[in-house]
Amino acid sequence: MGYEKLNKKAIKCMFLGTLIQFIIASTILTVIGWFFKGIIPMIIQYIILGLIILNLIYLIVSPKVRYERYRYCITKDKIDVKEGFIFTERNIVPIERLHKISIEKGPIYSIFGLSKVIVTTAGGDINISFLEDDKADFIAESLKNKINEISISQKSKKLEDINKSSKSGSNS
Repeated sequence: MGYEKLNKKAIKCMFLGTLIQFIIASTILTVIGWFFKGIIPMIIQYIILGLIILNLIYLIVSPKVRYERYRYCITKDKIDVKEGFIFTERNIVPIERLHKISIEKGPIYSIFGLSKVIVTTAGGDINISFLEDDKADFIAESLKNKINEISISQKSKKLEDINKSSKSGSNS
């Protein structure tokens, strides 16, 4: 199975989340600039304006780049997620290390009918984000089934080992 791309709804969800961040950060910077207008040097006001412009550029560019870079792959033995904007990050988790699977859906995700599958391991969490609700349910269910298969396989192997050792111990 190759890497899967996200649904087009994901880019809209990313944009809305980034827009909210832009509004909050720009409002804070504008209030600081306005409140201290006569007190702070002009260079600081230009820096504040520059930060607002950088934030606007981030709003325009970030969702598209993050959407293009986000990939995930689930095979019979691992989960592999690639994501990032300036720096890309790749998380690979063996299926046999999974402890817990949950589905999360915040208010922005809900608007677009998207969910996030959170897979917990002993080393931390890995998120498969921006999934359509049905796909998130399917992934969570199939991962749960894979974990159960591995658990049953490991238990039967332990029983076989115990039986072999008890037979060899009784033959002595």
